[in-house]
Amino acid sequence: MRVKSKYFQEDQHQGWVVWITLLIVNLIFIFGTVKQIGFNEPFGDKPMSDIGLIIFAVLILFFSISLSLFSKLQTYINSEGIYLRYLPFQWRYKFIDWKAVDKLHIIRYRPILEYGGWGFRKKRKGTVAYTVKGRLGLKIDLKNGKSVLIGTQYPEYLKDILTVLGKYGDEKG
Repeated sequence: MRVKSKYFQEDQHQGWVVWITLLIVNLIFIFGTVKQIGFNEPFGDKPMSDIGLIIFAVLILFFSISLSLFSKLQTYINSEGIYLRYLPFQWRYKFIDWKAVDKLHIIRYRPILEYGGWGFRKKRKGTVAYTVKGRLGLKIDLKNGKSVLIGTQYPEYLKDILTVLGKYGDEKG
Protein backbone atom coordinates (compact mmCIF):
# COMPACT_ATOMS: atom_id res chain seq x y z
CA MET A 1 0.00 0.00 0.00
CA ARG A 2 1.37 3.38 -0.90
CA VAL A 3 0.51 6.20 1.47
CA LYS A 4 -0.43 9.42 -0.30
CA SER A 5 0.18 12.97 0.94
CA LYS A 6 1.84 12.34 4.31
CA TYR A 7 1.44 15.09 6.90
CA PHE A 8 3.26 13.15 9.60
CA GLN A 9 5.81 10.38 9.22
CA GLU A 10 7.79 8.63 11.91
CA ASP A 11 10.02 5.57 11.71
CA GLN A 12 11.09 4.23 15.11
CA HIS A 13 13.75 1.60 15.65
CA GLN A 14 14.26 -0.61 18.69
CA GLY A 15 15.34 1.05 21.91
CA TRP A 16 18.27 0.27 24.18
CA VAL A 17 16.24 -2.17 26.32
CA VAL A 18 15.86 -4.55 23.38
CA TRP A 19 19.51 -4.16 22.37
CA ILE A 20 20.73 -4.97 25.89
CA THR A 21 18.38 -7.95 26.21
CA LEU A 22 19.53 -9.38 22.88
CA LEU A 23 23.17 -8.77 23.81
CA ILE A 24 22.77 -10.65 27.11
CA VAL A 25 21.04 -13.60 25.42
CA ASN A 26 23.77 -13.79 22.77
CA LEU A 27 26.57 -13.56 25.36
CA ILE A 28 25.02 -16.44 27.32
CA PHE A 29 25.00 -18.68 24.26
CA ILE A 30 28.47 -17.63 23.16
CA PHE A 31 29.74 -18.36 26.69
CA GLY A 32 27.98 -21.72 26.71
CA THR A 33 29.33 -22.68 23.31
CA VAL A 34 32.91 -21.75 24.26
CA LYS A 35 32.58 -23.53 27.62
CA GLN A 36 31.22 -26.75 26.13
CA ILE A 37 33.31 -26.95 22.97
CA GLY A 38 36.47 -25.07 23.96
CA PHE A 39 36.84 -26.32 27.55
CA ASN A 40 34.90 -29.59 27.18
CA GLU A 41 32.59 -28.70 30.11
CA PRO A 42 28.87 -29.28 29.63
CA PHE A 43 26.69 -26.18 29.35
CA GLY A 44 23.68 -26.71 31.61
CA ASP A 45 22.23 -29.72 33.45
CA LYS A 46 21.07 -31.41 30.23
CA PRO A 47 23.51 -30.13 27.61
CA MET A 48 22.80 -30.22 23.88
CA SER A 49 25.16 -31.90 21.50
CA ASP A 50 28.03 -29.70 20.31
CA ILE A 51 26.51 -29.42 16.83
CA GLY A 52 23.07 -28.63 18.27
CA LEU A 53 24.54 -25.91 20.50
CA ILE A 54 26.44 -24.34 17.60
CA ILE A 55 23.34 -24.37 15.37
CA PHE A 56 21.17 -22.92 18.15
CA ALA A 57 23.72 -20.20 19.00
CA VAL A 58 24.02 -19.21 15.32
CA LEU A 59 20.21 -19.09 14.96
CA ILE A 60 19.87 -16.92 18.07
CA LEU A 61 22.60 -14.61 16.76
CA PHE A 62 20.97 -14.42 13.31
CA PHE A 63 17.54 -13.72 14.83
CA SER A 64 18.98 -11.02 17.09
CA ILE A 65 20.81 -9.26 14.27
CA SER A 66 17.74 -9.45 12.02
CA LEU A 67 15.49 -8.10 14.74
CA SER A 68 17.92 -5.30 15.55
CA LEU A 69 18.44 -4.22 11.96
CA PHE A 70 14.99 -4.67 10.43
CA SER A 71 12.54 -4.04 13.25
CA LYS A 72 10.79 -0.69 13.10
CA LEU A 73 7.46 0.95 13.72
CA GLN A 74 6.26 3.14 10.86
CA THR A 75 3.50 5.70 11.35
CA TYR A 76 2.01 7.90 8.63
CA ILE A 77 -0.84 10.35 9.13
CA ASN A 78 -2.72 12.18 6.41
CA SER A 79 -6.19 13.58 5.73
CA GLU A 80 -7.59 10.04 5.22
CA GLY A 81 -6.43 8.58 8.52
CA ILE A 82 -3.55 6.83 10.25
CA TYR A 83 -1.38 4.14 8.69
CA LEU A 84 0.93 1.99 10.77
CA ARG A 85 2.96 -1.15 10.52
CA TYR A 86 5.49 -2.93 12.69
CA LEU A 87 8.19 -4.56 10.58
CA PRO A 88 9.13 -7.42 10.30
CA PHE A 89 6.03 -8.74 12.05
CA GLN A 90 3.43 -6.81 10.09
CA TRP A 91 4.10 -6.23 6.38
CA ARG A 92 0.83 -4.59 5.44
CA TYR A 93 -0.19 -1.24 6.82
CA LYS A 94 -3.01 -1.16 9.32
CA PHE A 95 -5.30 1.72 8.39
CA ILE A 96 -7.40 3.63 10.90
CA ASP A 97 -9.95 5.78 9.10
CA TRP A 98 -10.78 9.13 10.71
CA LYS A 99 -14.45 8.12 10.52
CA ALA A 100 -13.76 5.34 13.06
CA VAL A 101 -12.01 7.64 15.55
CA ASP A 102 -13.84 9.05 18.57
CA LYS A 103 -11.01 10.86 20.42
CA LEU A 104 -7.24 11.30 20.24
CA HIS A 105 -4.90 11.91 23.18
CA ILE A 106 -1.15 12.35 23.47
CA ILE A 107 -0.39 10.44 26.66
CA ARG A 108 2.44 9.34 28.91
CA TYR A 109 2.12 5.63 29.62
CA ARG A 110 4.02 3.02 31.62
CA PRO A 111 5.07 0.37 29.09
CA ILE A 112 5.95 -2.41 31.50
CA LEU A 113 3.17 -1.89 34.04
CA GLU A 114 0.37 -1.10 31.59
CA TYR A 115 1.30 -3.21 28.56
CA GLY A 116 3.90 -5.73 29.72
CA GLY A 117 6.68 -4.03 27.78
CA TRP A 118 7.26 -2.62 24.33
CA GLY A 119 6.30 -4.14 20.99
CA PHE A 120 2.93 -5.19 19.66
CA ARG A 121 0.69 -5.79 22.67
CA LYS A 122 -2.96 -6.70 23.08
CA LYS A 123 -4.81 -6.03 26.30
CA ARG A 124 -8.25 -6.97 27.44
CA LYS A 125 -11.19 -4.86 26.34
CA GLY A 126 -9.77 -4.40 22.85
CA THR A 127 -6.75 -2.19 23.53
CA VAL A 128 -3.84 -2.69 21.14
CA ALA A 129 -0.43 -1.04 21.54
CA TYR A 130 2.31 -0.53 18.98
CA THR A 131 5.37 0.73 20.83
CA VAL A 132 9.12 0.52 20.30
CA LYS A 133 10.69 2.72 22.95
CA GLY A 134 9.89 5.58 25.24
CA ARG A 135 6.79 6.40 27.25
CA LEU A 136 4.86 8.78 25.02
CA GLY A 137 2.19 7.85 22.54
CA LEU A 138 -0.93 8.69 20.63
CA LYS A 139 -3.96 6.99 22.18
CA ILE A 140 -6.78 6.56 19.72
CA ASP A 141 -10.22 5.86 21.17
CA LEU A 142 -12.33 4.26 18.48
CA LYS A 143 -16.10 4.58 18.13
CA ASN A 144 -16.47 0.80 18.57
CA GLY A 145 -15.13 1.07 22.15
CA LYS A 146 -11.65 -0.26 21.39
CA SER A 147 -8.45 1.77 21.53
CA VAL A 148 -5.04 1.83 19.87
CA LEU A 149 -1.82 3.21 21.32
CA ILE A 150 0.98 4.20 18.95
CA GLY A 151 4.30 5.16 20.50
CA THR A 152 5.96 8.36 19.31
CA GLN A 153 9.19 10.23 19.84
CA TYR A 154 7.68 13.49 18.52
CA PRO A 155 4.56 14.14 20.63
CA GLU A 156 4.47 17.92 20.19
CA TYR A 157 4.92 17.78 16.42
CA LEU A 158 2.27 15.04 16.21
CA LYS A 159 -0.11 17.15 18.28
CA ASP A 160 0.49 20.15 15.99
CA ILE A 161 -0.21 18.08 12.85
CA LEU A 162 -3.38 16.60 14.34
CA THR A 163 -4.53 20.08 15.36
CA VAL A 164 -3.95 21.40 11.82
CA LEU A 165 -5.97 18.45 10.48
CA GLY A 166 -8.76 19.32 12.93
CA LYS A 167 -8.48 15.97 14.70
CA TYR A 168 -7.03 16.96 18.06
CA GLY A 169 -8.61 18.89 20.89
CA ASP A 170 -12.32 19.33 21.44
CA GLU A 171 -13.23 18.13 17.96
CA LYS A 172 -13.98 14.51 17.23
CA GLY A 173 -12.28 12.53 14.49
